[in-house]
Formats: sequence, structure tokens, C-alpha cells
Amino acid sequence: MDAYAVLGLQKAQIRHLKGSSHLNSTNEYGVTFERGTALLYGDRCHVYISGTASIDNKGNVLYLRDIEKQTVRVLENISVLLEEAGCNMQDVAHLLIYLRDVADYAFVNSYMQAHYPFIPKVILLAPVCRPGWLIEMECVAIKEMSNPQFYSF
Repeated sequence: MDAYAVLGLQKAQIRHLKGSSHLNSTNEYGVTFERGTALLYGDRCHVYISGTASIDNKGNVLYLRDIEKQTVRVLENISVLLEEAGCNMQDVAHLLIYLRDVADYAFVNSYMQAHYPFIPKVILLAPVCRPGWLIEMECVAIKEMSNPQFYSF
């Protein structure tokens, strides 16, 4: 969210998501990005999940050299962040999926089609941040709110 700006937002409309049960704090990396940010509007909530990988709440890379388990863990981490904002995978508007190795495309594409066929996605070949990461994902979710006055982070 450092590079994303919306004029006129009030502080009460913004919530930073941590996912502490599954992810460590970003300040442990010495960076300023947030794992996720939810923006509350009058009729909806927009959730921006930054690049998320197969890590635990201590920052350890999980499932080295195992694209299948890393894929599942990334999606689990994203789900935890979405839940903090009152959302779930059904609310995801789109996913960007970054792969270190093009050889992993067939599995990841097949897995996503089998489990999340309703989510528009783009799969990209990219040098993901850490050497142990085979996959990284980011997404945007949008949830309509029928009673926004009762919505609380």
C-alpha cells in the first residue's frame, strides 16, 4: 500500500492486516510494507494482500523445493489475512501468482482451476523474493456490506 493512494480516506477507514497466527511481522524484515490492508468504504470493503509466500509466523520458509505444499500454504496465509477483514476466498476479485520456475506452471494452474475456478488469475514467471520460495501470490478482494454501520474490523 505504500505506492497506492486514495484521497480523502479517514484513518478509521484503514486497517492493516497481520495474520499473526501464520505470518511474522514485516518489521522483522526492516521493511515498511503491510501484509494486507483493508479499506472500508460506505458500501464495501476493499482488501489488498501484498506478495505472500510459504512462511510461518517466525518468518521461516516452509516446504523447500515442494511446489504443491508451498501453494497450499500460500493460500492458507492469504485466507488468514482475508479473514481479519471479514472476507474469504469467495471475495477475491483477482490473483497475481508469481512462479520461480516455469516447470511449476502446470501444477499451479491445475490446482487453482480445481480449487478456485471462480477467481480470475494471472500466472507470471518472476524472481520471487527469497531463494527458497517457489511461489508468491498477491490479491485484491472486494466485499459488499449490507449494514456498513455494523461493520467493525
